[in-house]
Amino acid sequence: MAEFTTLKQLVYRADEKFGDEIFLSEYIGKKFRNTSFREFRKACDDIAVWIQKHFTERTHIALVGTTSLEYLTAWFGVQCSCNVSVPLDTNNNPENIADELARSDSKMVFLDEKHVKDIPMFKERCPQIEYYVHLKEPQEGMLYLADIAAEYRGQQPTGDVTEDDLAAILFTSGTTGVSKGVMLSHSNFIDNTTCCPEDDYHGMKLLTVLPIHHVFCFTIDILHSLYRGVNVCVNDSLFHIAKNLKLFEPEFCTFVPMIASTILGKMQQAAKKIPLKKLIAQQTFGKKLVAIFSGGAYLSPEIIKGYKEFGIDIAQGYGMTECSPRICTGIRNCPKPDSVGKIVKGCEVRIEDGEIWARSKSVMQGYYKNPEETANTLTPDGWLKTGDLGYKDDDGYLYITGRKKNLIILSNGENVSPEEIENKFAAFRPIKEMVVYEDGTIITAQIYPDPDYKSKDIQAEIRKKVDEVNDTFPQAKRIVNVIFRDKEFVKTASRKIIRARINE
Repeated sequence: MAEFTTLKQLVYRADEKFGDEIFLSEYIGKKFRNTSFREFRKACDDIAVWIQKHFTERTHIALVGTTSLEYLTAWFGVQCSCNVSVPLDTNNNPENIADELARSDSKMVFLDEKHVKDIPMFKERCPQIEYYVHLKEPQEGMLYLADIAAEYRGQQPTGDVTEDDLAAILFTSGTTGVSKGVMLSHSNFIDNTTCCPEDDYHGMKLLTVLPIHHVFCFTIDILHSLYRGVNVCVNDSLFHIAKNLKLFEPEFCTFVPMIASTILGKMQQAAKKIPLKKLIAQQTFGKKLVAIFSGGAYLSPEIIKGYKEFGIDIAQGYGMTECSPRICTGIRNCPKPDSVGKIVKGCEVRIEDGEIWARSKSVMQGYYKNPEETANTLTPDGWLKTGDLGYKDDDGYLYITGRKKNLIILSNGENVSPEEIENKFAAFRPIKEMVVYEDGTIITAQIYPDPDYKSKDIQAEIRKKVDEVNDTFPQAKRIVNVIFRDKEFVKTASRKIIRARINE
């Protein structure tokens, strides 16, 4: 364990080590707003003192918003006040947000403009909530973050918690069934923050792209940056990635595979007109990019190979919310691109009936007020059942072959992993999205063609590719039926396709 054991200590350590260096960079109203590590710690303290003055017992405090100084100040203000953060997906529908506010027993909510109109409904369904605080601007009938910070400016909160105390409740994306509240302790977060290779990232720039309520973004982008002294540059919208890459010129960025695939496809299209691939890469990512880190879902080796052709290294990691999230870390210039990275230090991995199990100090305490699901996921001796199928090699690299719950069991008893088939199409430009599943007794593929791909007959191109892939599989694993769709699949906030809703 590092010399610090709680998230409050991490914020204070960042101030002591990096002081006036820039922690957070934003571009707002055509102006840069930079916040140092010291300014950030002081802003967190202001909020923390207010919270301690208004709650005498440990309290769950929710946050609904996007990445910003205000949001992060509130998040860590909760931590510095020795309370529990409950980050919720701002893109979720209001009814689901209300449900998670109620199920998490939150008594205070920080939110931005998007959900102000939903407050009357929140008050009706969540009578336990005592305060609503607007993150960005004054609003009638609400508290305002800047005002409550000003009330106790310059003061410091008292006390701290232990490493085993609950730090946050993060709700799973809910690709099937009702979302579950993952309980992560300070020890979970700190272990996962410090389990990475000892590379020197101090002073480098990272563009943070993913939703801030998602643990991959929070641990890898925010906590790791506080730990290493990294300048976090905020991408304010998925639609502005290209603009912000040029604006901030980061050395690193974190993507999910869907974003990585989309950007690669656009670069490949540009390369048909301009054969200078390294120039295209610089025009896309700026001149300072060192590497991209990918997580959240499986990244096909074909995509990694595609980026290599543009002179860009993309490193794939693996984990899940229940493990804070890293089980494997992405390795730059990875010698085994078909793996999902190397198992992080301090984490044990074993394979049980083809399923990956993990055990480490990063593994969650359980699901909040859900002992049945906790018992289904955690063994009495601390092993986390990931639900993923795969294997590991003697060098400590892990490989994913599919998802246990998605496994297709044919009438002849043969098992087919739909991901194994889908990954064959991951770098095929005409296909934007694809889901393989069993329909009756046959393997079916629903395909959303890429609307930006120029073709005389895109469906014919796709059918030809399906035939080519089928020839590489035995009869039982071949796609029999292809269904073309005219809109994207329904997805989670981290851009994972929700398989239970593929017919919507």
